[in-house]
Formats: sequence, structure tokens, C-alpha cells
Amino acid sequence: MSSVLDRITIGAPELYRRDGELDFTLDASFVPLRGPDGSWTFLQTTFCEEPYYHAFSGTPENVLETPGLYEMDYNGYTDYRGSGVWVMSAYRYPDGLLAGFCHRELLNHNDPAFGNCFFIGLALSRDNGKSWKYLGDVAGNVLNGKRYLPNMGGCPLLVRDGWFYVYFNDYDLTGLQRVTAARMRVDETREALLAEKLPAVFKYTGSGVWATDPMRETGARILPDVGFRPDAHAKGVYCRPLDRYLLTMQTNGEARLLLFFSRDCEHFDEYLVLDEAEEGKWMQPYSFFITADGDSSDDMNEVGSSFYVYYPRKGLLGNEKDGVGYDHDDVYRRLITVK
Repeated sequence: MSSVLDRITIGAPELYRRDGELDFTLDASFVPLRGPDGSWTFLQTTFCEEPYYHAFSGTPENVLETPGLYEMDYNGYTDYRGSGVWVMSAYRYPDGLLAGFCHRELLNHNDPAFGNCFFIGLALSRDNGKSWKYLGDVAGNVLNGKRYLPNMGGCPLLVRDGWFYVYFNDYDLTGLQRVTAARMRVDETREALLAEKLPAVFKYTGSGVWATDPMRETGARILPDVGFRPDAHAKGVYCRPLDRYLLTMQTNGEARLLLFFSRDCEHFDEYLVLDEAEEGKWMQPYSFFITADGDSSDDMNEVGSSFYVYYPRKGLLGNEKDGVGYDHDDVYRRLITVK
């Protein structure tokens, strides 16, 4: 075991909310945002039932304390029922401007000959996440429009040396799935957002090269083969005391929640299993990080030496077992401390 993993203590799973205690279905990672007065807002997007856009007020220990709503302007992009935009991660610039990293779906129920499409996109907020405007797609995949469901996942975000790194599921023409990433410059993205345009974005090509067309070509695999199939409905964070970038990944029916570690946002050579449940019944998507000691950035892209990872044990989509389906959410958390 490496010295980095030796410095981590992972607490036992705590059951935060039982399924019957939630009046909505988890459908995305929460996006935590701390306001100027120190209060926290937790954004949650769910297209399982209306309303779609929730904004809870709470604390790191009680993220669902007071329910509320936020608004999304589709800006001319599809908004018919079943399709939409999920805000999954956010970055706050020093002037308060928020960049939202989004998952977008175009579910084509009207024309079965044209398949479903999935994208990663950018949104803008000027009011601490109370309202957003979707600006467009920055990544797609080669199976869009074909007879597949090429779900690109939940776009966890890492920020390093002036770059945004966004992770998602990608596919080749045979249907083979892998986790790849795209990157864009932090400063160029800000200028593009202010002009309500999109920055230059490139997928991971491999071996330190980022030159792959993000919309039309398949990116290289960025995670090592660890015996499970990772899925990017997950979250990322930088841990200052470890000087490591942390990335959760779920494994669908294999029922593991993995935690990867990296020095550079490209090589993830160390990992551990953060949670394990019954295979074929549960999955653990939509995890997110939140400080437990107050030491973090206001957009939760950086944490200190004590933080929670929240995650559900959720029934498998389309594979109900023992009466448990996708709308079943038992929400857990684990306290992680760093020596």
C-alpha cells in the first residue's frame, strides 16, 4: 500500500436518508455552493419527476435541510419531456461567475429510426446558482444518433494548472465504453462564458496529448484496468493535504464505488474501493464530496483534511431486483480524514 493510501482513514458507512424519507429520485450528483455569508446550497437535477431543478439549503452534515428550486434556461436547446440538461459540477471564478459543467440528453421518442444523443456542455450562472443559461455542447460521442444509449455520465470536474479536466463515458463504433476526459483552459472558458460562447475543447488522445475532436472522435481510456467497468456518474476534487486529485467512479451492477488518486489529472495509478454492495441489485452513482471541517473552496473543487463522500445505494436502472428499482435511494456517507 502506498504512503498516500496509508494517510487516509475511511469511516464506516452512515445511513443519512432512507428511501422513504426522500420525496424525489436522485438523478445527478449534488453540486455544493457556499455563499458569501457561509451558507451552503446543494443543487440537484432530477428528470424522474417534476420539479426538475432542486436547490436545497443545508449544511455538510444535513444537505437536505430546506428544499428550494433553481432555474434553467435551455437557450433554444431541446426541452421537450424526457430530454434536458443536468448541472453536474460547477466552478466559481473570483468575480462570482459560475461555470456549470452539464450533462445533456436528447431522447428521441418521436422518430425511432433516429437514436438517442448524449452530450457534455457548459452553462453560466451570475447569481450563485439560482438561475442558469445553457450555452451549448462541448463533447459528444460517435454513437449519438444510432441505435444505442451512449450515456456519457455525470462529468466530474478537476482543476489543475489553469485547465479544466472533465471526465465522462465515451464509446467507439463497436459500442465499447471507456472513461475519457476533455480539457479546456480556465481563463479562455471565462471569456467564452462572458460572451455566451464556447471555448476550445479537446478530448484525451493519450500519452500527454489532448488533440482529439470532442464531438466526432473517440477519446483514449484515461483510467487503468482495475477489474471493474467504471462509469462517470460521479465526482472529482483536489485534496490539498494529500496533493492529489480524487475521482470517484461507480460500477453499475458490479456494485462498487471506487476512489481513484492522481498527481496530474491524467494518470490514476492508485485506487481503493469506497463502498461495496450486493451485485446485480445496487449501484452507487451520483456521489459527491463536501467538507466536514469547513476547509474547502466555495465550489467544493478543493478540500482539506476532513470531508464526506455522500452516495446512494440505488436500484439498477431497468433491472429491478427484489422490488428495488432506479427510484429507490438509500443515501449513505463516509467520513474521510487525512493524516
